[in-house]
Amino acid sequence: MIQRLILLALGIGAGKLLLDIFAAADEEQEDHKHPPINHDFLINQDQEEFGFSVLKGKITRAINSIKKESKKFKIGKTGHPGKRMGSHSGFDEMFLLCSSSDEELINELESYYTAKYIDDPKNENEKVGSAGDAKTKDGQYYLYVIVQS
Repeated sequence: MIQRLILLALGIGAGKLLLDIFAAADEEQEDHKHPPINHDFLINQDQEEFGFSVLKGKITRAINSIKKESKKFKIGKTGHPGKRMGSHSGFDEMFLLCSSSDEELINELESYYTAKYIDDPKNENEKVGSAGDAKTKDGQYYLYVIVQS
């Protein structure tokens, strides 16, 4: 009887372990099912600690450079770039612009940039602000622009 209980407990433990392994593999595979994510313009505000006006200047120059080469663009925020890019259809590439552990900073930047570019003919944002809260995967929140080339 005790041997059966031990075997049952081992079986349950092994089953849970396999479920965790497969769930992690599915999440990793999901991260690779999207168009490219470009880090060339990424500012890690936690490391750089630019003043807000300097940060906005750098991001504005990046957006202007990126949008110049695109047919359309959209600005947003996320805590999980791979998953977020996978949910956008009709766009070829995501450019990460700023990362921070400060969600409020990223919210403020998103509001600022969606308002700044709302009347741009290439902009696909339908409104100023955000569609909701970002849930972070790695403790960082990201401001991004996605484009169609």
